Amino acid sequence: MPATDAVGAIRSSARSFEESLPPAQRKRLGQFFTGLPLGALLAHLARDAGARTVIDPMAGHGDLLDAVALTAQARGTRLSRLHGIELDSETAAFCGRRMAALQADEAAESSHILTGSAFDPAAIAALDTPGYDLVITNPPYVRYQSQNGNGAGVGDVRRGLSAIVDARMIGDERALWQALVDGYSGLADLSIPAWLLSAVLTRPGGRLALVVPATWRSRDYADVVRYLLLRSFRLEYIVADTQPGWFSDALVRTHLVIARRLSWDEAQAPVSGRSLLPATWLQVAPAAAGGESLVGGAFPGSEPERDFAAWAGAANGDVPGIERRPFALDEEWRTLEQRLARKGWFQKAENRRDALPLFSAGDARPAAIPKGLRDMLPPGAAPAHLQTLEQAGIRVSQGLRSGCNRFFYVAMGGDEEGETVIVETSDSFENMQVRVPVAALRHVLHRQADMQAFADGRVPATRALDLSDWVLPEDQPLVAEAAEAYRKRRLSPPRVMPPELASFVRLAARTAPDPKKPAQFIPDLTAVRTNVRRTANGRDVPRFWYMLPAFTARHLPAIFTPRINHGTPAVALNTQPPVLIDANFSTLWAEQGRWTAYALYALFHSSWCRAGMEAAGTPLGGGALKLEATHIRQIPIPVLSDRDCERLAALGQQLAAGVPSALHQIDMFILAASFPGMNENDLKDVARHIDSRLEAACAARQRTIHDS
Repeated sequence: MPATDAVGAIRSSARSFEESLPPAQRKRLGQFFTGLPLGALLAHLARDAGARTVIDPMAGHGDLLDAVALTAQARGTRLSRLHGIELDSETAAFCGRRMAALQADEAAESSHILTGSAFDPAAIAALDTPGYDLVITNPPYVRYQSQNGNGAGVGDVRRGLSAIVDARMIGDERALWQALVDGYSGLADLSIPAWLLSAVLTRPGGRLALVVPATWRSRDYADVVRYLLLRSFRLEYIVADTQPGWFSDALVRTHLVIARRLSWDEAQAPVSGRSLLPATWLQVAPAAAGGESLVGGAFPGSEPERDFAAWAGAANGDVPGIERRPFALDEEWRTLEQRLARKGWFQKAENRRDALPLFSAGDARPAAIPKGLRDMLPPGAAPAHLQTLEQAGIRVSQGLRSGCNRFFYVAMGGDEEGETVIVETSDSFENMQVRVPVAALRHVLHRQADMQAFADGRVPATRALDLSDWVLPEDQPLVAEAAEAYRKRRLSPPRVMPPELASFVRLAARTAPDPKKPAQFIPDLTAVRTNVRRTANGRDVPRFWYMLPAFTARHLPAIFTPRINHGTPAVALNTQPPVLIDANFSTLWAEQGRWTAYALYALFHSSWCRAGMEAAGTPLGGGALKLEATHIRQIPIPVLSDRDCERLAALGQQLAAGVPSALHQIDMFILAASFPGMNENDLKDVARHIDSRLEAACAARQRTIHDS
């Protein structure tokens, strides 16, 4: 078979190979491959004529490497090295056959696909390439809980990455990169260290080209790579998809990121001391597609991706289905700097080891306005006197994460009889009914579907099992041994559970909630086993797996909002006294008494805050908006006095009572504080503009019947 036929045959079989992989394996390893059309788009933007050494350190079955080879051939050049690393042996073998076919077709002088972990220093050393002209990859999204085995555990990944940095860099540059490796969160998914590794492998002057979820700019865990792009790279392009997106089954939108690595002479200065040039943001709609190309409709010639790349670099006129605009990196830096000011790794990287203490005068700097929110405002509108939510004393987090709702959440199954009540357990326990003490139950708002009933004053049927004051009979001896610790802490020792409740807890201890992991029982679950506290030092009181952590303000907030919003984001008011709010919601409360629940309710119902939430959230594949605590924290608000907060609280009470004019009054009040000196008519124009942009933004992310 001629080489060109061999390449065509293996390309044709790539999709069926992907579909043949076991679904559990694909999820565990993040095996969701890019496809040639998207790979070609990225390759044409990222590869210049001088790029001859290429690697994909998370190669999958070779789509991106194939796309680069195809691009080089289209430009009449030949790659010298075509390298890849793939953890799964079967997938690596397929990729190796694909690269061999490309080499035989003279697309590359040599190709080499390694089987193993890309974070293994020995694997990187075996490739014998000090730096690549182009590093192109689709980093796998694998949650930290799933990272294990094959040298891909959380600790293995960080240690391996640190060793790779140590081997490839020297001096101050090594110290900077090690600070980033040490600084990224241990809760981050695998894509974050994969991004760092890809950056390390890029030679100074070479390009980094990535396929990433659009959440890379909003997740706390990704702040390290956002900083890296500003410090050690020149960000050139961000290419974003729109509904229905490039990956039909993706939960979030997709970005292509292209950046050129700086030399150490260019990168050694902290970002705060530089002037940053804008990058280019390209928004590609489905209307731009045509034939087998994602931009074939916008560029109908024989090489649409090549024409697209040329147009993107030259800025010659408008094309249908593609929006082009500058991406202001100075604004990106101000927003990021505000978020990272107190991170140890950031202070080290920016030489701020003598950072000001919390609540110092340094906190008085005006808050940055995120670009998304600025775009919601009328042209030329310039808000003043803004502060961060942290500066205002407003806190944002996530509600109760029990670690195993199947055990900790029950439903009311009957009326109270004295001090006990019947509850219904989950289907993991065949919905069995158990009589439990009323004192062991807490009201909890679990699902978004219960919000309307909750707002109407109806208490949800779901209860959380709060067993912090109860122990199994067999655990009572440990409690007795800690009697002195309870006395010193002025705590009442927990009581022994009634027999029926104790039987249920013992059953749960022998239950494996995941049929695919029959040996992992509920007490062994990641977020359940941390409930255990032993009394080794004689000072602590014991805690057991069935005891939820102590509830805090984030579990019992003043207001809350769903993390998944199908319409425009809106907050809801908790009851008094507050009920527990589940982790399906982002939660808000204040540490200062002037911010009452009603004041917060009014503030976050303002068009200003609703626009901020819409702009900061992440559009999902089905048209919903994901709104995490980290998104909400980005919203700046006007500086308000105690009297202003009292006025907001009064308006919040009116809003909760259904007074028709309350929402308009809240909007005008917040906008007047944001735009001091603006007259009432102009404020009304701003309010109308924001409302129209809100409506348009919500409509733009909705998936219509026609879209699907």
